[in-house]
Amino acid sequence: MGTSLLLLLAVAGLGTPVAARLGAAQGLPVATRAALAPLAGLAAVGAVTLAVGHAGLLGAWLPFALGGAGGVALVLARRSCTALVRGAVGAALEQARAFPVPVGAVALGLVLAAVAALAPPWRTDEVEYHWPAPVAWAQAGGWNDSPYRHVDAFPFMEVIYTAAATQGSWVAAHHLHLLTLVATGLAAAGCARSLGVRGSGAVAAAAMAMPVVWDGAYVAYNDVVVGALGATAVAVVLGPRWSTWPAVATAAALLAVAISVKPTAAAGVGVVALVLLLRTVQERGAQTLAPWALLRRWAVLAGTAVLVLGLWSLRQRSLTGHLLDPAVTGPTTAEAASRLPSATEQLLAPVVPLVTGVLGSQEPWGGRTAVVLQLLLVPALVHVLRRRGDTLRRFTLVALPAWAHWVVLGLVTVRTRFHIVTWVLLVVAVRAAVEDASENRPRLRGWLEVVWTLAVVAGMLDVSLEMVRLIGARVW
Repeated sequence: MGTSLLLLLAVAGLGTPVAARLGAAQGLPVATRAALAPLAGLAAVGAVTLAVGHAGLLGAWLPFALGGAGGVALVLARRSCTALVRGAVGAALEQARAFPVPVGAVALGLVLAAVAALAPPWRTDEVEYHWPAPVAWAQAGGWNDSPYRHVDAFPFMEVIYTAAATQGSWVAAHHLHLLTLVATGLAAAGCARSLGVRGSGAVAAAAMAMPVVWDGAYVAYNDVVVGALGATAVAVVLGPRWSTWPAVATAAALLAVAISVKPTAAAGVGVVALVLLLRTVQERGAQTLAPWALLRRWAVLAGTAVLVLGLWSLRQRSLTGHLLDPAVTGPTTAEAASRLPSATEQLLAPVVPLVTGVLGSQEPWGGRTAVVLQLLLVPALVHVLRRRGDTLRRFTLVALPAWAHWVVLGLVTVRTRFHIVTWVLLVVAVRAAVEDASENRPRLRGWLEVVWTLAVVAGMLDVSLEMVRLIGARVW
C-alpha cells in the first residue's frame, strides 16, 4: 500500500496543476478538468519512468522520487489545485444529491474495487505479459528486448507499471489503472455537460457500471486507460473553445498517450476529427471553422498519430531489431485468431450496437456493455429521429463518431473492450435523448429515471459479484 500511496500522490501532484491550467484556459466543464488530472499525472509518471529506464537507473528509489515530486508540485500549485478539487467535489455532491442511487452504487463499487485490487495478478493477459514485463525491466534496471509479447512495441502502460514494479507492488499497478475508471466516468460527465445534459452524475455512473469497462479496471490491463484517454479527448473538443488550437493540441496529446498504450487507439483520431466536422457543420458563429482550417486541425491529429506510431516502432527496432511487433506480423496464434472478426461479423458490425441494445453483448463480441444501452439505445434512436432538430443534432454529435469507431475498428477487431470509447459516448447520447423526452413528456420523467437507476444498479450488481468472489478467494 505504501507504493500505491506514493504513486497516487505523484499522479495527483503532477497531473492536477496541468489539468487546472488547461481546463481554465479552455473553459472546460469541471468534470472534464477532473478527468484530465489523473490522465496527465499518469502520463507524467510514465514519461519520467521511461527516461529513467533508458538511463539504466530503475530502482526502488523511483516511487519515492515521484511521490516527492508530486507533493512539491501540489504545494507550488496549491491555489489552482484547491480550486479544481473544490469545484469537482462540489459538482459531485450536487449530482449525488440529484441521483443518490446511481452515484452511491458506483461509489460503493469503487471501494470494493480498491479492495479487489489487493489481489495478486490473476487475469490471463496480466499474468502473461502486462505485469511480468515490468517486473523484469525493474529487475534489470532498464529497458531490454522483453521475452513477453507485445510489450516492446507500444508499452506505455507497462512503463507506468514499471514504476510500481521497482518496489514489487502489483497493488500499486492495479490502483493506477483503477484511477482511469474514475477518469472514464468523469470524461463521460464532461461530454454530457458540454451537450447541456443536467444529469452528468447519472451519465458517469452508467458509463462506469458496465462489465466491459469495470471488470478490467482493477487489474494491470490497458483497455480502460485507452477508453478514458479517448473519451477525454472528445470531451475537450466538445468544450466551448473546441475550434482553438489549444483544444486540438490537448486532444492530440491525449490521443498520443493512448496510442503509446495501444496502437488501435489511433482510431480515436477519427472520432475526434468527426466531432470537429460535425460541430463545424452544425454550429454557426465565431468558432465555425473554414474548410482549410478544419483540414489543418485534422492534419495535426493525423500527424500526431503517425509520429507516435513511428517513434515507438523505431524504439522497438533499437531494442529488438524488429520494426513491427513479431507477435502481430508473424503467424496468427489461436488466441489472436479469436479476436479477428469473420466475414459475417464484419457485415454485422454496423448493427451490433443496436443489437446489443436489445439482446445485450456476449461472445464473440466480448464483455457486456451498459444495461442502459441494452434497454434505452433503440428507444433513444427512435425518439431523436422523430424529434429531429436540435435533439437529433446533439445525439448525432456523439453517437455518430461512436458508431464510426465501432464499425471501422470492428473490421479489425470486434472485442468490445477495444471500443470502450464507443460505449461511453453512446451512454452520453442516450442520456441526452432521455432528458429531451422527459422535458417534452413530463409524465415519462419519473419512469425514465427509474429505468436508468435500475439499469445502473443492475450493472453494479453484475460487476460487484465478480469483485466479491475475487476478494473472498484471493484477498482474504
